[in-house]
Amino acid sequence: MTRTRFLLATAALAALIALPSHRAFAADNDSNKIKKVAGECKTTPPPSDAEVLFDGTEKSKENWVPERSNNAKVWPIKNGVWVADATDIKTKKEYGSCRLHLEWRVPKGRVIDGQKGGNSGIIFMYRKGWYEVQILESHSNKGTYADGMAGSLYNHHAPLVNPSLPQGEWQSYDITFTAPKFGGDKKVLSNPRFTLVYNGVTVQDDRELTGTTLNRGSKLNYHPARLPIALQWHKDPLEFRNIWIQDLEKDTAQK
Repeated sequence: MTRTRFLLATAALAALIALPSHRAFAADNDSNKIKKVAGECKTTPPPSDAEVLFDGTEKSKENWVPERSNNAKVWPIKNGVWVADATDIKTKKEYGSCRLHLEWRVPKGRVIDGQKGGNSGIIFMYRKGWYEVQILESHSNKGTYADGMAGSLYNHHAPLVNPSLPQGEWQSYDITFTAPKFGGDKKVLSNPRFTLVYNGVTVQDDRELTGTTLNRGSKLNYHPARLPIALQWHKDPLEFRNIWIQDLEKDTAQK
């Protein structure tokens, strides 16, 4: 190798090493800068027109399927609480625009380190769209990025404030999701939007996404009008209860 090629290769490697890791965050994307406010878990019963997706019974597990087919099963129930295990799970039914209520908890005493230890998420338009509302221990967690903390639209929008409760306590999400619309030419007519009420506090107010939450700076690509909703397995035993949904597009044809 010539000296010139060696220097170019060395510079390329140095640039690659200098790229921020998934754990790293810019100074203005520090979760510690999001103001803490008082919140309260809202254990809201399902309205009469809602579909109950999980109520603590074995039968309600029939509304879900494991994402992986290699002998993975829908998560186990312990004392009426769903415990994340082994795989993402997704709804059998597909949804477009909807309202979703969900309560979640990070087990008390679990060691938390940034994105590790207390991580999950609710993913709308699963796989083909992927719009994720992040779940994370964010009451005492000092080592993560603002657009990756609880109440964020992952990789895109930090929550307006932080109403997280201490680890071991139940937390509530009330999510209104407006699905994206595409024209006959598959071009984007309108972007997806989220309103999120976290422990009774609005932390995302009709916030727009311009791409998938898988990566920062991603673009929106065509996908079907209705797709499953998923709960994420992130190798942490997050707990869930009282999940119900109102379908805002019941007449939308399944595709």
